[in-house]
Amino acid sequence: MEQQDYLTVLTPFETELEIKKSRFIGRVYPVRDETEADTILARVKKEHYKATHVCSAWVLNTVPARQKASDDGEPSGTAGKPILEVINKRDIKNILVLVIRYFGGIKLGAGGLIRAYSGTAAEVLNQCEVVKKQFSDIVTVEIDYTSYGGLMNVLAAEGYKPAAESFGEKVGLDFEIEIKKTESFLALIRETTNGRFDYAVMEQRYVDIPFFKLSVDEPKRV
Repeated sequence: MEQQDYLTVLTPFETELEIKKSRFIGRVYPVRDETEADTILARVKKEHYKATHVCSAWVLNTVPARQKASDDGEPSGTAGKPILEVINKRDIKNILVLVIRYFGGIKLGAGGLIRAYSGTAAEVLNQCEVVKKQFSDIVTVEIDYTSYGGLMNVLAAEGYKPAAESFGEKVGLDFEIEIKKTESFLALIRETTNGRFDYAVMEQRYVDIPFFKLSVDEPKRV
């Protein structure tokens, strides 16, 4: 099966909102599978054992995408489903979003609950760091020192930057290249060096590509 690129969150992150005296704590976690999501959920429930509700939703990068939502005692469809809809609207995978509620004494009604849970989920996703998991060829290139300066200028102009460099008898350059671009990438090097280079595709794996980050604040690690 062809590996698909996908968006996910880089690290755990937390935000908090107060809505009609209730505390809504939003948390987001990157997860690899259902077991990890369940483990984190159990840990958070233990941490917040005095919370009125710990509602959640997760989505995994499978085909089709596996997903699950929990209202954790809130009226059906007012908590887990709104959180899940926020995740899916942003097309983020391998993610767990929790909204922890401490009841403040004022009932919100079904519409108010939906807005509170979806709003908290949206807020935490607005502020966390999102990356694209790009399935890439890991390409090692060897060139002569005489080709180094010119090649680096050409590659930089095309948006290519080595992940690592080494300098021995020849210059070694490691690149993380989106698979569909590998052929054109190698053709560019071939043209620039007049074919005086060696290369090897060492492996294929996911690499993190910065996508966006809306908050300039330092993330609160959890």
